[in-house]
Amino acid sequence: MMGLSQIISLCGNSLFLLLILYAVYRSKLSEAYAILWIAVAVVMLTVSASSALLELCAALLGIKTPAFALLACLVMGLLLLSFQITVVISGQKRKIDRLTQEIALLREELNSKK
Repeated sequence: MMGLSQIISLCGNSLFLLLILYAVYRSKLSEAYAILWIAVAVVMLTVSASSALLELCAALLGIKTPAFALLACLVMGLLLLSFQITVVISGQKRKIDRLTQEIALLREELNSKK
């Protein structure tokens, strides 16, 4: 039987998944990021639905309390998401630098033709 906290967790995670799908539908979130967030939501739903799975994860990690195992997994997930966002930002910075240089060269070429 599910406890109240498990039911609340399932409802919250379901709403989170619906929010992600709505953001994709409204073109607020690109498909590339949506896949990542949908995967996070599905994992969260799976862990919320099965306390045995959470206890297994805790045992595999050597953590006595399943809640702490969940917290450790969430922190690791946030670190991975932060790293992924940093990689994307770094790529965007390189593209902006290249475009800025191209604009400067085009302006110089335009000024020299005047």
